[in-house]
Amino acid sequence: MWPVGLVLALAVAQALQAQPQERSGVFAPGTRIPVRFARSLTGGRDRQGATFEVQAMAPLEAGGCILVPAFTPIRGTVVQSRPGRLFGRRGVLQLRFDSVLAAAEDWVPLAAELDSLEWTNRGSWTSAGGVQQNPRSIRGVIGTAGLVGLAGAATGLGVFPLVAVTGLDLVLRGPRARILAGQRGLLRLTAPLVVPLPDRCESSVRAASQEAPTVPPLPPRATNQSGTRGADPVNLILEGSRQDVDSALNRAGWLPAQRSTFGALAAEAGAVLLAESDSEAPMSHEYYRGRIEDLRFERASPSARARHHVRLWQADSTGTLWAAAATEDVGMLVSAEQRTVTHRIAPAIDKERDLLVGELLAGGCAVLEGYVTLPGAVKGGTGVAGQPFVTDARAAVVRVVACPRYARPF
Repeated sequence: MWPVGLVLALAVAQALQAQPQERSGVFAPGTRIPVRFARSLTGGRDRQGATFEVQAMAPLEAGGCILVPAFTPIRGTVVQSRPGRLFGRRGVLQLRFDSVLAAAEDWVPLAAELDSLEWTNRGSWTSAGGVQQNPRSIRGVIGTAGLVGLAGAATGLGVFPLVAVTGLDLVLRGPRARILAGQRGLLRLTAPLVVPLPDRCESSVRAASQEAPTVPPLPPRATNQSGTRGADPVNLILEGSRQDVDSALNRAGWLPAQRSTFGALAAEAGAVLLAESDSEAPMSHEYYRGRIEDLRFERASPSARARHHVRLWQADSTGTLWAAAATEDVGMLVSAEQRTVTHRIAPAIDKERDLLVGELLAGGCAVLEGYVTLPGAVKGGTGVAGQPFVTDARAAVVRVVACPRYARPF
């Protein structure tokens, strides 16, 4: 006769074996998740305890299944919020990320902190991963474009008054800690993330399309006004009405650029000098088939010295096909050839193409059809201001659809 204890142990083991085991994927601490902020956050303005959301910009996969789809929301909480203070003391914005919406349609607990942020260097981080903007300095103001660039950017207002205003600003207050709507970053898990597998597994391996989208043989580059010199390559083709293009870009958090009036240029010059954001700063013109751009959109950085931007030209008679050139401004440049101050672009323009495609998809009002290589497209060269670029010579073809006006999250 078996001991009673052994019989009970066998019975419990059989019962546990008969129950279906919960399946889940585990992501280790240190795993990084690319995200995009759905709204702006500002130290001293958003109070401690305020909640917010970001979007995961890439899926989390385990066992060949997508457990957290791309563009899914992640919730967070403001832990510390302090404005800039007198005599240049910097503001602080500390965030905590609490939960993520899994593919199983359940909110799963998450422990993560902001590990990096677009346009922000490591000197702007606290020991706990909080954001604190770099302090301003006269050297930083002048060093962006040199003395000649400073004079040019002053737009007739004079150099010394602007520097004096900057010096006064240095004494009166420190810079705000701020994250803009649409700004990208990386989260780093500080504890294991356990995500249950959904009832139906969506495979993370997808077959590549065998057929490239069909588009007319469009010119591969914009030009200067006279058409004698190539400008930015066309790296994006949008299909849809002007209204749909406008709503899709607005839904993605990109805003129309202002016209190049004296007031707008003066405001941009001040924003460049003081390293302030300018979400609708003017853009220089480029030409396509002899025509100036029809639409100009941008997503601003915390400083007007850098931004994402795109120019679009109507490419057919029906107004449903758009050739576009997207590039990223990463600083200021004094162009000796053009005798002007302009933005310096990042040479790897494919990165900007892919960023804009991802943000259009994240907005939920676009579908990526595939990629094409336009006739005569080149993999390298220089633009109008003599700035180099490199590319794989492909243009992404994106179909945009109507976005409900009320659904815009930014």
